[in-house]
Amino acid sequence: MKSNTPQENTTNFNIEKLAFRTDDVLDTQRARIKRKAHLLRAMALEGIDQTEVILTFQDEVELRTLRTRVVATGDESIVLLHGQSLPIHCILDVEFVGSER
Repeated sequence: MKSNTPQENTTNFNIEKLAFRTDDVLDTQRARIKRKAHLLRAMALEGIDQTEVILTFQDEVELRTLRTRVVATGDESIVLLHGQSLPIHCILDVEFVGSER
């Protein structure tokens, strides 16, 4: 049975305590626009049917993944399911859980 609450793999790290690079992890403006569009889509779908995403992001130490829901997106950061924020410039990829979307 599928749970309505996504599993955030924050057991190994706390997003609020991570240090992030100051430069963008994506090299091209096109890639940055595509990332922003995916984040806006994730936020809209979360409001409709609690769509989960897998975020791949880079902190100062390593590449990490997190399965969560995007509840808000701004110019510089996004807000995740439990109120944690993540800088947009550190996000490499947004993958929608369930490829039917």
